[in-house]
Amino acid sequence: MADEFSTEVIQDEDATVIHVRGEIDLATCERLRDAIEPHLGPQQTIILDLSGVGFMDSSCLGVLMQARGTLTADGGSLVLRNPSEAAHRLLTLAGAQHLLQVDADQHASDPS
Repeated sequence: MADEFSTEVIQDEDATVIHVRGEIDLATCERLRDAIEPHLGPQQTIILDLSGVGFMDSSCLGVLMQARGTLTADGGSLVLRNPSEAAHRLLTLAGAQHLLQVDADQHASDPS
């Protein structure tokens, strides 16, 4: 099923990249938190690739804000890469554009 939620974690030398696919809603936001939490730490960078997100509702905003707060307090960062139209729309409507540190140009050659 195309809308089934899944994550794939890839550790590279500078960051943890988490590819998120499917729908992020009340039923799956805890699974997103579970994918992020093991990688929270001092001076860590987590990149969430949201290009495969078909639907995203406001229930995930708390997860993103909490992760960003934890990371930035410890000298790290949360980067939302290539947000899908659904993800971009929600973040814009919610006034959370500050979370969109889009680095699509830097990663345009990524095969994923």
